[in-house]
Amino acid sequence: MNDAYYTEMGERSDLAGLEVNAPEGYIADLIFPNVPVKEKTGVIYYATITADAAAQTGRSAGVAPTGTRISASDTTFTAAEAVKRGSITPDEVKTMGGIEKADMVGAKWAKRQVMKYKEDDCASLTLASGSDADASFDPAKVQTMVQDALQEVRLYEGRSSLIGSTWTIKAMMQQMLADATYGPALARLATGTNGVEAVKGLSLNAWKQALAIFFGVDQVLAGDDTIWNATAINGRFAIGKLDDGSDELSHKWKPVLGKTFQFLPDGSNPWLIESIPDRKAKDNHYDATLWYDTVLLNSGALYVFDGVAG
Repeated sequence: MNDAYYTEMGERSDLAGLEVNAPEGYIADLIFPNVPVKEKTGVIYYATITADAAAQTGRSAGVAPTGTRISASDTTFTAAEAVKRGSITPDEVKTMGGIEKADMVGAKWAKRQVMKYKEDDCASLTLASGSDADASFDPAKVQTMVQDALQEVRLYEGRSSLIGSTWTIKAMMQQMLADATYGPALARLATGTNGVEAVKGLSLNAWKQALAIFFGVDQVLAGDDTIWNATAINGRFAIGKLDDGSDELSHKWKPVLGKTFQFLPDGSNPWLIESIPDRKAKDNHYDATLWYDTVLLNSGALYVFDGVAG
């Protein structure tokens, strides 16, 4: 009878697609799109920015124009293992209402830990953990400061984006609404009416849309506060150009921010989710494994701000 409270042994593709970390989800794949690879290590050839040069004038007849060499750069990737195990005893399986529910609980928890690890990597690369920011947030001057940032990243390919934690985005909004110059205009963008009071209780999506219009960017990405507002990057946000991920090889011919090179163990699914009944220890184990390497190819595609306070 107790057999019903032990999971099955083997790979569980049925659990690989479980949603985790709702409602925010994770944004790493929107910043560094995935490139599936069948080898765990390799060489990447990628496009970089070739500096603008003045057009040539006064060329003599029969003399070739002066050329500017345009070439690719290269680096390497190593898709390393990220793995986590969750365990549930048969007694807990009973409490959860059966092995089907316990399978989902265990697999979802293990998968979330691996995704969180990947998100940590992305946040650190995006918001330049351990490095000085490019500028410090000033709510009275932020519109022109963001324009300066957009000018800095203009030659890179992708959608212009503001990236930060949910907390940072809300703190920015609050400070800008309190500014005598920006506040009324920003409130009208968010609600169609005037006054700071009008935006109280609005959804995060409304705030993000208002900021996108106000700054003239294509999108605003809000990340999980536990990751994107961690101590090392607290109060930071970035303006950047993000590839849309529609072309896995876009980095070869477009100067993009970066990619995540993700090993596919079976040639199609990046996730390996396994369930393991442990009769000896009287336990059920759930392993989630991912092999990947997130590589920053063009750091110039990001402009980082700090100094956002609550």
